[in-house]
Amino acid sequence: MSNEFIRWVQAALSNPIEKSKLLQQPQKLQKIMSDIPARQWLFEQACQTDDPDLAIQAKNLIINMMKFSRLIWYGAGQISPDIYEEALSRTWEWFNKELCLAYNPEKASFVTWFNRRLKFRILDVIREQERERNRRLHLPPDEENNEWIFPPAPEPESWHETIQEWLELVQRHSQLRNCRMQNHPDINCQFLLMQILQMLRDSGKFSWHSLAQQYKVDQSSLRRFCKTRCFPIFKQLLSE
Repeated sequence: MSNEFIRWVQAALSNPIEKSKLLQQPQKLQKIMSDIPARQWLFEQACQTDDPDLAIQAKNLIINMMKFSRLIWYGAGQISPDIYEEALSRTWEWFNKELCLAYNPEKASFVTWFNRRLKFRILDVIREQERERNRRLHLPPDEENNEWIFPPAPEPESWHETIQEWLELVQRHSQLRNCRMQNHPDINCQFLLMQILQMLRDSGKFSWHSLAQQYKVDQSSLRRFCKTRCFPIFKQLLSE
């Protein structure tokens, strides 16, 4: 059967129609990913260096197979959507970065490896939220209401100059676009940070509510995405 599984994925890589057909068959996807030779072959295609285009196609096929296999752990209704969404986004970033470095197709399927990390990421997010709640319980009222908590605000006497410098810094680093909010590909850190900085430059303040309305997303999820993903990257850029 292994040879047959490999033929299926070979066809999917070379023919978009065959790929579409394969992705519509979750049971077949599950069989392929449970077969060591088949996933070994897929892994080799995704991580080889002779043909970068083929490697990208193979990695994308693996990701789509995982998503359509119905095997990714969805929390069984026990995890709040915002926690799960954040953990899932982090896990996909980790998967893309570590697949060719740390994955062993002989030890686990792609999805088993992914799900194991996803559950740890969920715990990480839960702990982070708990720390944030505890921190906010002990904030003085004036700091609690301050929207610009992290990173630190510029000095008042150089407010506009500093904000403009920060805005130009964010504009230069186009890789910030690669950090996107899960399930909302139109929301990325570069555009979000630019909008926040433009509001600060023009009016001295910004509103999570107006940003959330503009993007048509939950305000707390948008704020959490920015504070846990975008602001740390921005702070790193400032320190470089």
